[in-house]
Amino acid sequence: MNDEPYGQPFLSTPRALSVAAREFGRLGDSLADGVASEFGGTTDRQVSVRRSPDRCIIQVARSAVTVAWIRPRRDSGEGELLIIHWRGIVAPAINQHFERAHEVTLSATPVFECVYLAEATCEADWMWGSRDEPGRRYSSASLAEHVIERLRIMHAETTDCRASA
Repeated sequence: MNDEPYGQPFLSTPRALSVAAREFGRLGDSLADGVASEFGGTTDRQVSVRRSPDRCIIQVARSAVTVAWIRPRRDSGEGELLIIHWRGIVAPAINQHFERAHEVTLSATPVFECVYLAEATCEADWMWGSRDEPGRRYSSASLAEHVIERLRIMHAETTDCRASA
């Protein structure tokens, strides 16, 4: 069955929007599960996962990653997945104090940025393709593994730097 009605590419259809949302949700779930298993021994105050429909922020001590699904049109599955790895605090711990009484200073520096494009002709073959390395394609679960591995390396480097200082 052809998923491209009237020759329209699948990703530009409104139906692809629900698939994109589901895949971003899968990516977020895989990231949250991966962070829990990779950094489970770390105290709760050092690990934070915050999610919204088109965003995910993961803070592990002084390393972080942000994932954003950026779409040029709200009625299609087209868009870019922007992943930025950070050194520093992107998502401070939420405190219960009055905002003005205890303001938090964010001090994060981007270390690595990558962009992935959705690639699909139907729901079954959805992949995230690297914009910078066209041959690299990931399922949502394998992309999450890749992101968490880089976060693990950054966290280890940050921890080693702080221990030697």
